[in-house]
Amino acid sequence: MTFHLFGNIITPRGVAANNRGETEGNRTTLPKVFWGDKLHVSVSAEAIRWAIRYYWQMMEIPVNRQWIEETQDIKLMLENDKNKFDSTQFIDDDIMGYMDAKPGKNEVPVKRRGALEVTRAVSLQSAERIEITFNSKSGSKGKKGGQDANAEKAKISIYSTETITTRFQYGFAITPQRLVKPPRVLDVVNAITKLPNVGGNHARFLFDFSPESVIFRWTHHPVPQFLYCFEQPDADTLTAPRLQQLITCEEIPPQEIWILGGYAFTEEAEKLAEKGVKIYPSIRKGVKDLTAQIAQDLGFNIERAVG
Repeated sequence: MTFHLFGNIITPRGVAANNRGETEGNRTTLPKVFWGDKLHVSVSAEAIRWAIRYYWQMMEIPVNRQWIEETQDIKLMLENDKNKFDSTQFIDDDIMGYMDAKPGKNEVPVKRRGALEVTRAVSLQSAERIEITFNSKSGSKGKKGGQDANAEKAKISIYSTETITTRFQYGFAITPQRLVKPPRVLDVVNAITKLPNVGGNHARFLFDFSPESVIFRWTHHPVPQFLYCFEQPDADTLTAPRLQQLITCEEIPPQEIWILGGYAFTEEAEKLAEKGVKIYPSIRKGVKDLTAQIAQDLGFNIERAVG
């Protein structure tokens, strides 16, 4: 039978700023979505996927689309080849998918649907908690780069930035059997649990997107059912009532759920452990056991599952 891996992640609390460079007037704004009846701050799935790919690049796992720091641009490793993508050689072509929208004459587009699906990250705090910071900078050159009539106006720039202190939560889904190399699902787990900063305001803000807590579901069931299950009744308390409900009513078999990180210390998690949910206060230890279970169920050697 086909296996599926689902996850719901919550980050540590941090001060978040813009992750996409948009402004309203002279204010750098945070992207927002409606969640329930209120606006909440959001981080795009594209930004999270970019961070996952960059993690693989830092770990020296071959990726086709590499970030070049010197030019601040993406370089396609097979750019000069007729076939610009290779799902066997490159992990991102296999997991993230690709599309060449400019095929040659009488050719169909080359594309592969990504096996990894990622939701938008949504803040636990509503946008009512956004704060505005005042900023200014000085310069010496005019609009054309010379000491022209506009130079005096260009010496001072006044602007403001939206920030919010919050946690974010987001989810993902992947079916390993859809991959050219199914063992690469382990690289997804490692990337998700060691994710570097996803968004920031021109390096002025660092926000740790590695999980404070993560809930995995390793299952034959085709849908996750528990995405966005975390709630925050107050600044220091995390609950997951939706997950509790799904397990209590036996909609989700408890043996399919792995709870890793800070949420494992709660009374809720202790009650779930009594029902058979796997609880790991240590994310590192939980990942080790989860990946071993995945390797066993899919029938490959975990020691050889690299890239």
